[in-house]
Amino acid sequence: MAKVGKRMRGMQQSSIRAMTARCQELDAINLAQGLCQVPPPASLLAEGARDFGQVDHSYSPAEGLAVFREAVADRLKRHNGLSVEPATGVVATIGATGALMATLTALLDEGDGVLIFEPFYSYHLSALKVLNLRPEPVRLVAPTFEITEEALRAAITDQTRAMIVCTPNNPSGRRFTEAELMIVSAVAEEHDLLVITDEVYEDIYFGPAPHVAPATVGNLGERTLTISSLSKSFSIPGWRLGYVCGPEQLMSTVRVAADALVGCAPTPLQEFGARALRMSDEYYRDLRAMYDGKRRALAEGFAAAGLSPNEPEGSYYLLVDCSPMGVASGAEAAEVLLKRTLIGTVPGEAFYLNPPERPYVRVCFSLPDEVIAEVVKRLASGGL
Repeated sequence: MAKVGKRMRGMQQSSIRAMTARCQELDAINLAQGLCQVPPPASLLAEGARDFGQVDHSYSPAEGLAVFREAVADRLKRHNGLSVEPATGVVATIGATGALMATLTALLDEGDGVLIFEPFYSYHLSALKVLNLRPEPVRLVAPTFEITEEALRAAITDQTRAMIVCTPNNPSGRRFTEAELMIVSAVAEEHDLLVITDEVYEDIYFGPAPHVAPATVGNLGERTLTISSLSKSFSIPGWRLGYVCGPEQLMSTVRVAADALVGCAPTPLQEFGARALRMSDEYYRDLRAMYDGKRRALAEGFAAAGLSPNEPEGSYYLLVDCSPMGVASGAEAAEVLLKRTLIGTVPGEAFYLNPPERPYVRVCFSLPDEVIAEVVKRLASGGL
């Protein structure tokens, strides 16, 4: 009988997808998975409907279509002040997850240690485990979730070769400051660490200060692979279109790994992705305003129910402290919420290797306003 590969032994479906399945079974409202349930830009859909038959439907080069890579480079320069060479410094990928897998495969070896800031996006941990890399947690203490030099240095081992920096952060919503990223830069340079960033929520932030791309801070540019996608900025997660960019000496190997793993990103969607990346500044302002309203509405609903949502600086998630419910863990809180209100959430434990300080659940507010209103109604009558 065929055996399960060693790398997959002990691996289970993510708690995010597990809760999605339970929501479908119970007809509950799913706040667990970041499904991005707001419509894509109408102009993008109209162009797709009009031109889909005329674009290329064959394979693209392994690194992606030139028009897509040029659009990525142009956007990074305009929005982030980051200069990359489109011909040699950008690779189109199957979402940000594909970019991460290609990067880890290309640049790290089995047993290498990778620093991940706790709380972390759970799929980062899954990627490390599948590739037999060693996750090394750096605890960011609630409620501020700030990077400190002391905590970062304490987590480094003889096996440490890289770190993953997610900003704006999923699940906490923290946007790491330039001062925090200077700490990352100094430590990474001292220990010669690769830095991999996840910036998929870069366009969803609250407040006047623009996104700070880690690769623009200190000396990080020479050792940083910047990962992002079109999923969140344009409400098209099902397109599975992302990218990774960085120094040519690193990207040449990432390009080979991406080719070996999946061949190429979807060619016709690269064509339309290039158009999306050239949306006007007004589009992004409206996007942030829309999400700010949803954030406030859902946070007020949880607060009115007696719980303690955080105030995210970016992304489209809240971390809700469920201590007032008298529960011992986020897993217990998620069960109570599901049973009493038919609202699905993700236990905070999904984002930690070590138990979190508080019984958190993560909730997504990328939802239609009427769904958020129904959630608020259920919370008010749920007897929490």
